[in-house]
Amino acid sequence: MAFARIDVSFTSGSDEIAAWHFAPSEAASEPGPCVVMAHGFSLTRHDGLAAYAERFAAVGVRVLVFDHRFLGDSGGAPRQRFRIAAQREDWCNAIAYARRMDGVDPERIVLWGYSFSGGHVTTLVARDQRLAAALALCPFVNGLQRALRTRPATTAWILPRAFAELAGRQVQIPVTGSPGARAAMTFPGEADGFARTVGPDSPWRNQISPGVFATIVFHRPLSGAKRITCPLWVGLGERDITVHGPSIQRLAERAPYGELYRYPYDHFEPFLGDAPDRIAADQIGFLRRHGLAPPQAGSAAA
Repeated sequence: MAFARIDVSFTSGSDEIAAWHFAPSEAASEPGPCVVMAHGFSLTRHDGLAAYAERFAAVGVRVLVFDHRFLGDSGGAPRQRFRIAAQREDWCNAIAYARRMDGVDPERIVLWGYSFSGGHVTTLVARDQRLAAALALCPFVNGLQRALRTRPATTAWILPRAFAELAGRQVQIPVTGSPGARAAMTFPGEADGFARTVGPDSPWRNQISPGVFATIVFHRPLSGAKRITCPLWVGLGERDITVHGPSIQRLAERAPYGELYRYPYDHFEPFLGDAPDRIAADQIGFLRRHGLAPPQAGSAAA
């Protein structure tokens, strides 16, 4: 099915959020589902999300892809600021906007998140039982485990800057660097993973405010898994060292309607090569089984 990508925007706080609406060209006879999608830590909508949105739109599902405030094409100052509460507010405003879009059934909103945003959608579906389903790819759901695996020297360098930023100073640090570098994400392969994922025309910058790291040990979306009452698709990369695999597995096990899908990928490979084809096909199959995507052409349900 053909589709169009339309530039749209909505407001979160006092700032304008930049978004794309991927709309199937063939209008459905009745309002249908919409997938709401945003990227993980520091990344933008230009960094591989279109590969997934296009596949959903091609089977007849509308998609809203947005940049968080302070990042990418969205508004907000200071730039490159990262706040968990602000991003969750952006998600809530994106959901509200999607529910008002023409052709969308407001009771059939699906959240799609990767890495840090995978944690956001896990938290949101535990709180909002009106949401129809969630797709969490390589979700970051246990901050304590990340902190425990970070080099003490890296932690000792970041924490004073994190507290200074929370106290009101304008502080930024690199998002990523090679092992041993002074940056937020320096596990083996992470710097290369960002380099491979970031799109050629992306506004991504290797800078981020460090305040989140003052409280990252308390970031645990996994704790709300049992309260998730909608279908939850969970994708785990078997070579992913950026997020904690056992916690991801527990998320799928504890969520009443969780389903775990394993892939032979690291944290960034879901955006490379044929991985989007493989993963999106599984996600579309999941949505179809739950009545959240049109049936495959020629199937018995068509």
